[in-house]
Amino acid sequence: MYKNILVPTDLADKSELSIQTALTMASQNHGSVQLLHVVEKMGGEPDAEVENFYLKLAKQADQKLSDWQRKFQEEFADVPIDKTILVGKRAQEILRFSQEKAIDLIVMTSRTFNKEERGLGTWSHQVSLFAPISVLVVR
Repeated sequence: MYKNILVPTDLADKSELSIQTALTMASQNHGSVQLLHVVEKMGGEPDAEVENFYLKLAKQADQKLSDWQRKFQEEFADVPIDKTILVGKRAQEILRFSQEKAIDLIVMTSRTFNKEERGLGTWSHQVSLFAPISVLVVR
């Protein structure tokens, strides 16, 4: 049923359960999994220093996603696992990417609210509300 599965992650270890869930589903359906991390973009016009900061964060994210690729590829050898790093607003980029890549299902890790997020909800909540496709939130 779900063949092209997206797992957006904030790189927390808690995300491994979402990745495992997505890989299990993809394996059962001869599908693939796309790991995605969005480096959250700050407001305003970026300068060279800010761009270098984004680049540093993207490199760290790429390393973590590569580690997960290697770890899970052993267990799920039949499932292609790709990774992408983007810079922007998390919920917007996840939704845009899922449409661009014809994603069938988004599998996300549930997060608790912090003081800054109470007004807008977590980005997993935002994606769940606005995604035109199914979203599975893993606790």
